[in-house]
Amino acid sequence: MPRSPKILSPPSNRRNPPPSSTATTAATTALFNNTNRAPLSPTPTTTPRPRPPRSSSLAPPSRNNTNLSRNPSPARPKENEPNPTPNMQDLLPPSPKDDPTSAPETTNDHLNDEISSLQADNRLLQQENDQLKDSINSLDARNTKLRDSLRHSNQAKDEEIAQLKDQIRGLKEFVSKSGSGTGINGAGQTTSDEVFGEGMGKLGNGLQNWVLVYWRRSKIDLSHASEATLSELDRLVPTYRDLVSTAKIHLLQSLVSRLLTESIFNTYFVGLPPSEADQLASTEKSLGTYATSPEMMNQWRSLTLAILQKDASGKLQRETSLIVDALVAKVNRLLDEITSSKSNDARDQGLRSLIAGAVDLSRLLAVQKAVFAVHMPPVLPHQQIMFDAETMEDIGGEDEESLLEREISCVTFPGIIKRGDESGGHLQYRNVISKARVLCCPE
Repeated sequence: MPRSPKILSPPSNRRNPPPSSTATTAATTALFNNTNRAPLSPTPTTTPRPRPPRSSSLAPPSRNNTNLSRNPSPARPKENEPNPTPNMQDLLPPSPKDDPTSAPETTNDHLNDEISSLQADNRLLQQENDQLKDSINSLDARNTKLRDSLRHSNQAKDEEIAQLKDQIRGLKEFVSKSGSGTGINGAGQTTSDEVFGEGMGKLGNGLQNWVLVYWRRSKIDLSHASEATLSELDRLVPTYRDLVSTAKIHLLQSLVSRLLTESIFNTYFVGLPPSEADQLASTEKSLGTYATSPEMMNQWRSLTLAILQKDASGKLQRETSLIVDALVAKVNRLLDEITSSKSNDARDQGLRSLIAGAVDLSRLLAVQKAVFAVHMPPVLPHQQIMFDAETMEDIGGEDEESLLEREISCVTFPGIIKRGDESGGHLQYRNVISKARVLCCPE
């Protein structure tokens, strides 16, 4: 009795068919082969082929093929024939990776993303750059403010230093006027040596500048000078003929300095009438014969002249003006005859200022208890005056060692030598406060 055929279930969409169906297994294998050979493509727009009608029953082939005619097995699909059974992957939308036409669009999108990212980074860097610029500008403004503050601070300090110097100078003048020694009735005059050194140096520099301003381009011509002028020149500067062509400025400085020394520094007290000055000098000499020590006489002289100095600006003004006018006229007369430059108001005003400074310095020296002398070494004709490093300063700029035993040709400005101490005693002590400025002869 033949076996009754088994009823097969309809084919499913599983990739692994049931192992009991040989035909279904063959069809599934052919489907997988077609899938491996060609890439998946998007679902075609054409209408899919109709599925073949399902068989009500499929009987396995018998060994003697007796039932093949009644129950034929499904035919094996051809190799190139598409699988009529749809796959789940075919029903999915196509992937961009499987679509060759979408590759350029994907590359452009990637590049656009990179450009957008770089632009964003650039904007961030630009913002940081702007912030750095703002910081630099802020630092520059702060630096400028600090420099201005420092400059103002330095100016304030300089002004404060100048004020302190003025206060110190005023205190020194106050001490010099009020006295601090142990002289008669406790009165006396004391001024530091530095004040005299600075005053003498300032006066010498002022004279040098005055000569340079008004005679730098002037020429000296002795052909039009009178006999009296030449005689006066020979007395004041005996070496003037040697200096005319080689040291014009130094010659004029020496001439004016010698006149200042004679008319201002060598007087007993500037502004005191000559007769009264002679009387005081004689009285001092007479009292000196009764005094037991020079210290007492120096204290007496200091106190007496301090009384005159206190009211000198008022009571001695007339006599002082006469001395200044006479000295200005004498300087102008000599210089106008031997130079091409003529006197004028500006030049006379500068000279008067120099003379006024010399008058004040001379009076301050006179009221000291110590003995101060303005030293201007004489240059005598036909006599050698050698350079002395202790009391002289060469204006030629040469080394002092090379100036030893060198003859001087002229003295351009005097110096100051002090004898004694602040109380007027110990006259054996000698101190050079300011050296005389000299011009040495060339080797």
